[in-house]
Amino acid sequence: MPISFRELFVTFALIGVFVYAGMSFIINTQTDNDADETILANEYINRTFVATNSSLSGFRSQTQGEKDTFEIENPEPAFGALIIFAIIGVGKTLTGMTMGLYNILIVLPASVLNVPRVVIGVLTSILTVSLILLIWRVYRAGA
Repeated sequence: MPISFRELFVTFALIGVFVYAGMSFIINTQTDNDADETILANEYINRTFVATNSSLSGFRSQTQGEKDTFEIENPEPAFGALIIFAIIGVGKTLTGMTMGLYNILIVLPASVLNVPRVVIGVLTSILTVSLILLIWRVYRAGA
C-alpha cells in the first residue's frame, strides 16, 4: 500500500514531537524533583544537549543582531540584492535547525546505544536519498 507524502510527513513530525516532548518531560521532572543523577549527567546526552542549546542560543543572538541591523540601516535600491541576502540568511538558519534535529534524532540515540558509524552512515544515506526522491515526487506532482 503506497503511503502519501502527507502521511509520511505527519508521521515523521509526530515522531519528532513525541521524542522531543519525552526528553523535555524527563529533564523537567528531574529538575523539579531535585534528582541526584539526572539524564543530563550522561556524557553523550549532555554533550548533545549543550551543543544544541549553544547552537540555538547562537541563532537567537544572531537573529537579534540581524534585526537590529535591519532596523538601523536603510536599504539601498539594488536589483535583487535584498532578496538574495534574505534567502541566504534563511538558508543558514534552516541548515542549522536541520543539523540540530539530525543531532537530536539520529546522533544522540546512536551515541547512547553505541551504534557503529557504518550503520549510521548507511541509514543517513538511505534517509537522504528518500528525502530527495520525495522532494522530486512533490515537484513532479505539482507540475
